[in-house]
Amino acid sequence: MDDLTKEQKKLLVAMYKEVLSRQPALSMERANFFKNSNQLIELFSLDMSSEYVSTLCWKLYSKGYIICHRGDNLANDISLSDDTIVYMENRFANGIKDVLSFLSDFI
Repeated sequence: MDDLTKEQKKLLVAMYKEVLSRQPALSMERANFFKNSNQLIELFSLDMSSEYVSTLCWKLYSKGYIICHRGDNLANDISLSDDTIVYMENRFANGIKDVLSFLSDFI
């Protein structure tokens, strides 16, 4: 993740935290699905424009961190890539506790 800006890292880790929090109630496939970039704004109470969050998603997509599709000026059908999940599992070995600690550094 050394190739990401702080905002890109924060969004990516927040998405991973959400995936973890959705499990085990949902399958991994369903837990790792976000409708679009506007949903990310709502979920994470982001103080950013829809256009800006979509741009963040497209940058993460271009670097292989997420999978998404363009449409209606939004990033749609967003999910973390397998490589990102593997990285996050190794980076945050203690799960959500480590993720929350990482995210608190941005506050």
